[in-house]
Amino acid sequence: MRAVRDGMLWLVPCLILSNTLVFTSSLLDFFGFYVPTLQENLTQLIDMLVGLYPYFFAASISSMFAIYWRLPRPPVVILNMAYVAVTAQVMGSEDKAVDTLLLFVGLTLPLYAVPLLSKIKRFRWTRILSSEIAGKPVKDSMNMMLPGVIVAGIVAVVAMGLSWVYHLFDVGIMLQTLHNTDFENAPIESGAIFASLNSMLWFLGIHGYYALTPLVEPLVHALEINRTTVMAGGEAPNVMNLSTMALFVFVGGAGSTLGLSFAVLMFSKSTKMRLIALTSIPLGLFNINELLLFGLPIIFNLRLFLPFLLTPLINVWVAVLVLNSGLVTIPYTLAPLTSPVVINAYIATGGDIAAVIFQIAIVVMNIFVYLPFLKMVDEQASKQNVYLPSLDTTYTRKEEEAYVLSYDPVRESLLRLREIEVTQLHMESFSHREFFLEFQPQISCETRRVVGVEALIRVKDQQGNVELPGDFLPVFEKARMMSDIDMWVVDKCVEQCQQWMAQGLEIPISVNITADTLSDQHRMDRIVTTISSIPGLIHFEITEGALLGNEKTVGDSIRRLHKVGASVHIDDFGTGYSSLSYLNRFDIDALKIDQSFVRALADEKGKKVFNGLIAIAHELGMKIIVEGVETQEQYNYVAKKHDVKVQGWYFARSMGASDFFDYSERYARA
Repeated sequence: MRAVRDGMLWLVPCLILSNTLVFTSSLLDFFGFYVPTLQENLTQLIDMLVGLYPYFFAASISSMFAIYWRLPRPPVVILNMAYVAVTAQVMGSEDKAVDTLLLFVGLTLPLYAVPLLSKIKRFRWTRILSSEIAGKPVKDSMNMMLPGVIVAGIVAVVAMGLSWVYHLFDVGIMLQTLHNTDFENAPIESGAIFASLNSMLWFLGIHGYYALTPLVEPLVHALEINRTTVMAGGEAPNVMNLSTMALFVFVGGAGSTLGLSFAVLMFSKSTKMRLIALTSIPLGLFNINELLLFGLPIIFNLRLFLPFLLTPLINVWVAVLVLNSGLVTIPYTLAPLTSPVVINAYIATGGDIAAVIFQIAIVVMNIFVYLPFLKMVDEQASKQNVYLPSLDTTYTRKEEEAYVLSYDPVRESLLRLREIEVTQLHMESFSHREFFLEFQPQISCETRRVVGVEALIRVKDQQGNVELPGDFLPVFEKARMMSDIDMWVVDKCVEQCQQWMAQGLEIPISVNITADTLSDQHRMDRIVTTISSIPGLIHFEITEGALLGNEKTVGDSIRRLHKVGASVHIDDFGTGYSSLSYLNRFDIDALKIDQSFVRALADEKGKKVFNGLIAIAHELGMKIIVEGVETQEQYNYVAKKHDVKVQGWYFARSMGASDFFDYSERYARA
């Protein structure tokens, strides 16, 4: 429902464009500019846009679903538009009611087509390209080909089923009946039906104007009869028409919310609600009220649903009564729903000032319709204040304000979309950079020999500038690609181990691994297979945060690594989500004490904390690696401890593979 709603929001500019074209045609009529060719072209263009609505629906909604399912948006959008075309072809276009049914198809097709694309794309046999050698757009496009064809077949089958249901249950007749709603002879009843359906759909977050296209057409037809009659010298016969709805029923948008905006601004006790109302009024003057609907909110807000439904119904009754009385000219020129308030009333009635006054009176009346319900909202919020006498304070829980302050789904969606776009730009920049590994030695304090090495990932740009992990890994974390980094590092370390072994150097390499990889059984299968060729030479460092995941899955992954000779170390011990229970629940081989504890050795309290960590590790039979040793004083203190390995600038910074080999040659290797 949320994806449908957000997708509909993206279509608002298209609706405004269509309505602007209609309003332009109305202005030409009002000012007496009779340009048949231009007006005919405008009409054709408007009809063309309306005919494209099903495709627009599918494109917009599928774009939102593509974000959720982590699929490339351009090919998904294009595929879903093509699926609507497939459905139209299967169902045929000779029946007018089929065009209306296509609106429903455009709304619902992405709900199953996009998830199917995602699930089918996961199968390896559907992937044509596995690398981005020709660029990411090429890879994304090629890898959507097979899933796209398969889902097209499924869509065709669904379309045939829909066509069968359409003919079996005479859906065309039902839609035609809806299309033939008698706005001419039963203006109040028909207007009430349209207004009620519109309010109920908007309450669910679905744009009522789009969904009620079958009812919009007879409203337009009624207006055309009015215009023809007036041009012939008669009086407009149809009180209920599209312009009546725009001028006197939906003033401010669905639910006649311009009155609500003014009511909130004048009478609400909530500062946040008044701010939203003030911001929404300029848009409300053009009958655009999405900001108000999603900001207060009215969507899914039962407290405001009744006036949201009741206000346009009252407007329908009053408008028909006043227009039939002759006090106000019946509209006969098309005024789209998004045409500006006051101006649209003046133009649509041929310059009747009474229509403008009546429209303003409608807004004032709507203020007083909404007012009792608005006061109920304020009273309910005030009742949720709880005074705590002992603390002399008040706990306030204003539901509507809390919703606005803590979570705005539209704003959050836009922020996430912007974040994804920024991440995309960052990832594109990495396609022109080189990833490589450096290695930092680990020295035994007892023998002063090289007994291990940690692999550290680096990135180098085309100018040779090197970036450290802290600069680029957060980008990969946002892109949810840390597991890809892990797999690349493991593969490179295994290759490096084999090269050193060929040169006579056999030394274990420590590799950092993330929680995502530990929890992914498929990736763990690959890691276990990869490192089994060099048992005991690849060790893994995990942070304490990685142990917060699924305990069973993480524990199973650690046991699998042990079976192929790999040791598991806790990295940066004592700085993360520290809990000694981790040491009891998981089979850990070594603790890697963070450099922050080494820097604290200058303080007596720091020494006591450091000694405590060493004592815990010894009691549990774990090996100890101390990182960040940089000075002689730090090394002298650490070296007093039994069976400790040291890593830090005191001995060496990280270096390339060949430099490390030379470095290890200078030290007597263990």
